[in-house]
Amino acid sequence: MNNSVLLQEELIKKSQQKRRTSPSNFKVRFFVLTKSSLAYFEHRSGKKRILKGSIELSKIKCVEIVKSDISIPCHYKYPFQIFHDSYVLYVFAPSQTSCQKWVLTLKEGNCS
Repeated sequence: MNNSVLLQEELIKKSQQKRRTSPSNFKVRFFVLTKSSLAYFEHRSGKKRILKGSIELSKIKCVEIVKSDISIPCHYKYPFQIFHDSYVLYVFAPSQTSCQKWVLTLKEGNCS
């Protein structure tokens, strides 16, 4: 497993709603992209990061920027989506530059 960090940043993710009763909510997570996986952690000031999820890059089917006329309910206004397995992970970046960088790097990592 290659642990070389390609990108890392605090982003917001939308719940994947894997269960019918799970609420739609938005959480700040610290994302780390390596050459083999995308992981996200809960990060509380002064405490150790807790792994909340991880996706192997080989499982990612598609990554794309989301364009929508609907109001975005969190303060990071630049969304992109990651299709993996049978789920869609919606992630919100703080800037257009950040969003584009994540999408491009994920696509490059997924194609190699």
